[in-house]
Amino acid sequence: MSVSLKDLPKGDRLIMGLNPPFGVNAALANKFIEKALEFKPKLVVLIVPKETQWLDAKKDVYDLWQDIDRFRGHSFDLPGSVDDEDNQLRQWNNPPPPLYFWSRSH
Repeated sequence: MSVSLKDLPKGDRLIMGLNPPFGVNAALANKFIEKALEFKPKLVVLIVPKETQWLDAKKDVYDLWQDIDRFRGHSFDLPGSVDDEDNQLRQWNNPPPPLYFWSRSH
């Protein structure tokens, strides 16, 4: 959250990928996205909950491509998730977080 506009290339040359902490009702994810949009990236790739505010409702026009099944099943390991014998637990993503590709047309 401390990155400034001078730290990154201009928006038309910028691709941002975010898998932010979700927070309650996607509150943290929305804060990360708001910060990312300050840079006016050409492409934003997001792994966020469905409750996240959509980019097409923002000032800049973004087009959406999404994959709602990409992270179904055992897509992520959750560090620290172990059983009584210290074995890593396999956890399912039910429901899986969507994968969004938002592209700014201009």
